[in-house]
Amino acid sequence: MVSGENQKPGVNKDNVQGNIWPGLPKEYELFYFFKITHEARFRSHLKTLIPHITTANNALQARDQIRQYKAAVSEGDAHPGAIQLAGVNIAFSAKGLTKLVKDENDRLKAGPFLGGMLADLQGGVAGGEGRDNPDDWERRFKDYDIDGIILVTGDSEKTAGAKLRHMKSHFIGFFDFTSSIEDLFTIHGYKRPGPESNKEHFGYREHISQPQLVGLDPPPKGDKEPPPVPPGYIITNSDQDPSPQPDWATEGSFLVFRKLQQLVPEYNKWLNETAPKHNLTADQLSARLMGRWKSGAPLCLALWEDNPTLAENNNFDFKPTDTQKHCPFAAHIRKARPRGDLADKFSSAIIRRGIPYGPEVTKEEQDQQATKEDRGMLFVCYQSNISNGFRRIQGQWCNKNTFPSGKKRITGDPGPGADPICGQPNGPDPFVMGLCDGENQNVHVDLQCSVIPRGGEYFFSPSIAALRHLSNGQ
Repeated sequence: MVSGENQKPGVNKDNVQGNIWPGLPKEYELFYFFKITHEARFRSHLKTLIPHITTANNALQARDQIRQYKAAVSEGDAHPGAIQLAGVNIAFSAKGLTKLVKDENDRLKAGPFLGGMLADLQGGVAGGEGRDNPDDWERRFKDYDIDGIILVTGDSEKTAGAKLRHMKSHFIGFFDFTSSIEDLFTIHGYKRPGPESNKEHFGYREHISQPQLVGLDPPPKGDKEPPPVPPGYIITNSDQDPSPQPDWATEGSFLVFRKLQQLVPEYNKWLNETAPKHNLTADQLSARLMGRWKSGAPLCLALWEDNPTLAENNNFDFKPTDTQKHCPFAAHIRKARPRGDLADKFSSAIIRRGIPYGPEVTKEEQDQQATKEDRGMLFVCYQSNISNGFRRIQGQWCNKNTFPSGKKRITGDPGPGADPICGQPNGPDPFVMGLCDGENQNVHVDLQCSVIPRGGEYFFSPSIAALRHLSNGQ
């Protein structure tokens, strides 16, 4: 088949997997990694799984059920709790697709995806600044041949676990009980408890300011909100996709999975020790690192004190762009989504679907200011081109002291600095961040790396039609 030239202006919500858009509702999520052991048998088993995949329309229906249930609870017509809902999506690594796509003309044109995340990020082979330290990666991400991943979401561990067991049963023969896959490992993610349920482990509110897709999401209301993104930047071969894929891959998306450990006690200790050196409180420094207060309120709309009433406010930009007095150039939200700092507003759009993992910080960890339990973020994002999306954001923006460009005359050497949240320090540059201190003077702050990549992989999440195509061996 030729590359996807006949791009469709609309998106078929019954064809797109639901975690891509609008996202699967979840309190708990299981990431099941597998290896294909028998290709022909796997294709046959995949056919039986396809009807259980949660589509975009299915996800919309689930969200509507949740809204109706919450309304019933508020009116006293239902007991507080959670609806028993589960969702399923599947995706394949380059190794997995090599087993399923035999015609070289049908192979994905996908740059770093083809070599896998470890090869890409340990040496920066796809554009430089790949700073993952392979020694920090868990052995299972380095030693196993990961062919695919099944994502299962649910209202609880029990619901998600039961659903995953059901999905795995599809890959076991009905008569001979012969499996077509090998279990590699499963990683558990879950929302934090109580009032922290919409926050990650550092305490920042999560999943704010996602790209709004043209024709799928409501258009932005404010004149300073980011403009809507053509769906082709997230969903392959859709409207304005800048890098079309073969026709069979239409309405899929590239999935990036990263296990990111967060050293929470160490991060808090560093904040408390560093902030007074720059005439800031720990909360003020924390807000400058993220570009938002922990409530979600944008720093540029609430510079010195948190204002939780602004948590949902997305009507801001970083203008004027010749100063960082209202938001550091290297603040995480400015690095990862520059808004007014770049003329190109679309090419590096990603949709984030991550979830925290691990227990809450214990009293012992707080007292000793040292991490003893593994916790962090299972980072997931979708895009139609990994090089333009995740790879550019991580390697060219977050890790580089010189991005955003043209700011060194304002900050001085070495420039804006690294992203203080997810930037990696394993390069030759100093690990610093520029910001305005408590007296609004430009300074550089020595950073401490508190987010450690522990492994991950690149995947492709095919459409329902593409899954049928793969299951038929075409």
